[in-house]
Amino acid sequence: MVLRALVLTVVAATAVALAAPAHADGTDDAFIANLSTSGMNYGPPDKAIQVAKTVVCGTLSDNPNTSNADVIAKVTAATNWPPLNSAYFTGAAIQAYCPQYGKSGHSAPGKPGFHPA
Repeated sequence: MVLRALVLTVVAATAVALAAPAHADGTDDAFIANLSTSGMNYGPPDKAIQVAKTVVCGTLSDNPNTSNADVIAKVTAATNWPPLNSAYFTGAAIQAYCPQYGKSGHSAPGKPGFHPA
């Protein structure tokens, strides 16, 4: 009886641990918060984080001289987002996950939908 209670406790604890959000990392949380304040619909947070790390930072890691336009085009192709959203996302991804590429001209434009006069 004691062994059964112990097994059930372990199973319950494992289920709770596995149910934790996948973006529990502080950098991931800050990145998702940045996207959330932009007003863009970025879809599931885990997919957005994956696109940021693999498409944006992966592209720049493979070729640090990749132009902003080319990185944004890759994000647009991977997500089907409008170019302005992809541009904002690209800058936010660089800021969060690969800031070493931010000094080479890869920066975020204004938030989607915001157009200064």
